[in-house]
Amino acid sequence: MDNNSILKIDDKKHVCSKVQYFPDKYFEIQAIKKPKYEILETCNTKSGKVLIIFNPNNRNECHEYAWRNHKKAFRCLSCGITVHIHNALKETEYIELLHLNHGCEYRQFNREKYFDIQEIRKPNYEILENCNTKTGKVLIVFNANNRNECHEFRFLNREKAYYCLDCRARAKVQNASMENEFIEFFKFNHGCEYRQFNREKYFKFKNFVSPGNFEIQTEMFGEREKKSLIIFDENDRTKCYIYSFRLSKKIFICFNCEKQNVIVSAKLQQNCDGENYFILSKNEHVCEMVKYEPQKMNDIILRAPNIKVMEKTSNGIPKVFVFDSADKSLCHIFSKFTYEKNRYECLGCKEKTKGLFTIYLCNDENGEYFVRMKNNQKHICQLRKYEPEKYAITEISRIDTYFFYRKNSMPNSINVAIFDSNDSTFCYPFFYQKSTNNFHCSNCLKLKKSYVIAFPKIDENNKEYFIHHPKKHICKPKRISSIQKTSKFILLERKDIVFKEKENTKEVKIDETRILKLPNFEFRHGKHGTPEGKLVIFDTNDKSLCYEYYFVIRDKYFICGNCETKKHRVTAKVHLNNETNEKFLELSKNEHICEPKLKPKTIAKSMFELYQNKNVDKKLIVFTSEKKDFVYEYCWKESGFYCPQCMKQHKYVGAKVRGENENEKFVELSNVEHICKQKKFVEKNYKK
Repeated sequence: MDNNSILKIDDKKHVCSKVQYFPDKYFEIQAIKKPKYEILETCNTKSGKVLIIFNPNNRNECHEYAWRNHKKAFRCLSCGITVHIHNALKETEYIELLHLNHGCEYRQFNREKYFDIQEIRKPNYEILENCNTKTGKVLIVFNANNRNECHEFRFLNREKAYYCLDCRARAKVQNASMENEFIEFFKFNHGCEYRQFNREKYFKFKNFVSPGNFEIQTEMFGEREKKSLIIFDENDRTKCYIYSFRLSKKIFICFNCEKQNVIVSAKLQQNCDGENYFILSKNEHVCEMVKYEPQKMNDIILRAPNIKVMEKTSNGIPKVFVFDSADKSLCHIFSKFTYEKNRYECLGCKEKTKGLFTIYLCNDENGEYFVRMKNNQKHICQLRKYEPEKYAITEISRIDTYFFYRKNSMPNSINVAIFDSNDSTFCYPFFYQKSTNNFHCSNCLKLKKSYVIAFPKIDENNKEYFIHHPKKHICKPKRISSIQKTSKFILLERKDIVFKEKENTKEVKIDETRILKLPNFEFRHGKHGTPEGKLVIFDTNDKSLCYEYYFVIRDKYFICGNCETKKHRVTAKVHLNNETNEKFLELSKNEHICEPKLKPKTIAKSMFELYQNKNVDKKLIVFTSEKKDFVYEYCWKESGFYCPQCMKQHKYVGAKVRGENENEKFVELSNVEHICKQKKFVEKNYKK
């Protein structure tokens, strides 16, 4: 086609959607491997990196490419063609070069010019602190011939360096605050004009509120924290404006102005000394100041030794003991609430059914437990004796020494006396309850405590036995002679006892071919942090693959989520083996129609660390080797951790911290691989 060619388009409208134009895809792509190219780092360029592609016939000539951080690619300094790196830092690393108008001439290669660093010493520069900039620091490099002119540099926290406001040339302070302090000035392409120096402009602050003129009030609503900012009148501290916190924007907004559709905001900042202050928006208040009311201490905080936490108990439900202030042998016992992560309920008040006393178990910045509770609550129960052994995990006691008997006055009754394991002359008397098909301790019931044992079981030798936990009794054992040597009771032979349990209870039939036992499955935290809210079943042929199930409270079983989206139900029901106290699964007859997932990678506690700064922003670092010299860094985001560097390249690489307590914690990684580079681990850059 020549320049006079005309393209005619008819007047019919397209019914298809537009596509994005990528001219690169129409041209030839060439793969280049080392040593035909070289990447120079820590250069005097803006980004600190340069790509050199050598002339195949003469290595003294080259094409130069500058790194573009926002594009994650190198760009030719002459014609602008971009080059991408593949498999960076690996043996298979290579670059892709497009043959698209790349007709620029080769340049003379001179390695030294990329590392041309100039040193500037006082009084040719000055560092201003506590300025009105974001970081509070400004570097002024004076014109050597006229100190009324300067180049202005702003400090960038994440790189610990100063950058020119005009051309982004980089400068670093060496030997800070020492006699031999100087500036390393990377003067590559620093051809910007000087500015007029005006010291006062750096100290013309925006409308801000300094420490002492504001107060942050915190109030707990269940597990949710509510923050309010109080800004006082400069002349009258009895008057103030009230701002409420917006988590999504991380700013405070005036509550009363918002009612009148005017947004007056305040943002928390921190100066170089670590002090907090607030910058106010330009909008003026349209509301009137209100009377200042000091925060009511409606929350009570209790710490050790006034509390004791028992994470592992015999029934699997954590307990918190809150001791009496005068007598540490007495306490109130709180048990974890099923549907909330940190909420605990008083067992004594719950038994009364007339009221409920709740507390919240929290962790401070050191990981220590403390209890938060409202001060307007009152117990309706009595203090109990501190006996943690009642809730401690005990070994299963299999008892086959017992005898049956009945009372003369109750001819249809059935009782069993279970021998005390410490003294065979004593026993614990139980009576059989037909409606529930179990046995209740007679003496514990008199003390208003219900201790129940299950119907007797049969072992592989066809011998009958009971499962009995002596420490669960609150009563004392009874002498056997008080039963055997009195006319009030009649001893019974086992053959003469006929239990009627099958008439009133449905026998659970389990298909033996559909049973799945440990370690072929495991439980994990659910989406909302619920313990054992997710079930993972491993593929029978490949343990690196698995199926994920979620729990349905109404139906009391787990469902495969991926099969459910395809309108096909595959379920798993949890059962408990009363003999071994181990859980096992009963699988449905339906087979999976979904594909199994890769099993998430897990990282042991020794290979990761959790950090957080003063603003409670959490960070997770995962070491890449046993040497612990390189890491991947993750930031906290609502429900988990994510890699911010991969996120910038539109790839989500996530991680979640699992485990009930500090000693059992581990990290579960997503199956998405990092596309960012690992970082050198420098411990002083983090705060544990």
